Amino acid sequence: MKGHRYWMAVVFFLLASAPGFWFPALANVLANYGLGDWEVVVFLVPPIAGMISPLIFGAQVDQRLEAQKVLGWIMLLGAGFLFMAFHSLEQGWGGGWFLTFFIINALISAPAWSLLTTITLSNLADPGKTFGYFRVWGTIGWMVAGWIVSASGLDFSAQTGKLGAEVRILAGIACFFLPVTLPKGAKPKSWTDNLGLGALKLLKDRDLFVYFITALLFSIPLGAYYLHTPKHLAELGVTSVSAYMSTAQIMETAAMLAMGWVITRYRVKTILLVAIGCGVLRYSFYSFDEVMWLVLGITLHGICWTFFFEAGRVFVHRRVEEGMRTQAQALLGFFTGGLGTVIGILVVNRLHQAIVPGHGWSAYWMTLTGMNCVAMAIFAFGYRGLPPARES
Repeated sequence: MKGHRYWMAVVFFLLASAPGFWFPALANVLANYGLGDWEVVVFLVPPIAGMISPLIFGAQVDQRLEAQKVLGWIMLLGAGFLFMAFHSLEQGWGGGWFLTFFIINALISAPAWSLLTTITLSNLADPGKTFGYFRVWGTIGWMVAGWIVSASGLDFSAQTGKLGAEVRILAGIACFFLPVTLPKGAKPKSWTDNLGLGALKLLKDRDLFVYFITALLFSIPLGAYYLHTPKHLAELGVTSVSAYMSTAQIMETAAMLAMGWVITRYRVKTILLVAIGCGVLRYSFYSFDEVMWLVLGITLHGICWTFFFEAGRVFVHRRVEEGMRTQAQALLGFFTGGLGTVIGILVVNRLHQAIVPGHGWSAYWMTLTGMNCVAMAIFAFGYRGLPPARES
C-alpha cells in the first residue's frame, strides 16, 4: 500500500536500527582491529558530514525535489559505502580505506534523519500529538539492533557494520513507499539558496536562536556519551556493552509514547528545561563510577534525548513557515549532530586525556555535568516563549 502513513514507522525502524548495529560498538570495534588511535578521527566524520550535506539536500527538497525519493536514493547509495568500510576493516586493508569509505557514506547519508522527520511531520494532521507514535519505532529499531549485536557476541566485530548496511538497503527500498512529499518552498534565487544558507535567517527569531544555541552547547558534552560510556562500562567489567547501552531506548520508548500527551499539556520551555535537567543528572550519576549508576544515567539519556531533541523538532516545525521546514530541520542537525558534535568530540577527548588518567572517571563526568548546567542556565534565562494561548 504505497503512500500509507505506516511506512513512516517502518522507515524509522529500519533507518535507526542500521546505525544501532554498529555505532554503540564502534569504539570497541576500532580498538579490536588495531585502529584505536583512529577513534577520534572516525567519530568526527559523521558530524562533519552533518555540517555539509543536510542543508544542501534540505534546500533542494524544499525547492525542487520529492523528499521520499531523495531519502530512498541516499539510503541505497550510502549502504554500499558503509558495507565496504567495515569489509575493509575486517579484511585488514588499513585505516585509510576504512576512513575513505566511511567518509563517503557519511556525506551521502547525513541528511537522512532531517528528511524523514520532515516527511513525517508534513504528513501528520497534528504532529504534536502523533509524531511520537511514529518516531518511537526508530527507538525500538535502535534497541533491537543493540540486543541482536550483544546476543550474537558481535560487540567487537566488524560484522556489526555489515549488518547495518544490509538493513539500510531495506530502509532505502521502503522509502519509495512513503507518502509523496512535494517541495513547497520558492525556487532558489541565488547560490546561497541552493546551498541552504537561507535557513540562517531563522536565527532572527529569538526563541529559535536560543534553542539552537542551547542545542549546540548541550551537544558538546553529549559527545562523551557514545565515545566514552562504552569504555567506562568495559573498564567496569561489562562485556555486553551494546545491550547495556540500549537501556536508554527502553525509557526513550516510553517517553516517545508519552510525548504527544506531554506536548499538549505543558509549555515548550518547561519540557525542554526538564530534558536538560535529565542531562545534568545523567552524568552526575555516571560520576559514582559504578555499573548500577551508569545504567541509571543511560536510562535518563532516553528522557533527555526525547524531550529536548525530538520534541524540539516538533517545536521547530511549528515555528517555521512551510517552505523552510526541511532546511530548518537540517539547520538543527547542523548545530547538534554537526558543529556541536565536532566540538564535543574534540573537547571531551581532550578532557578525557587530561582528567581520567590522573583523577579518574568521577572528576571527568562531573566536569561534563557542569557544562550541561551552563546550557541549562542559558536556555532558562534566554528563552521567552509565546503566550500560553499561542504557544507552539
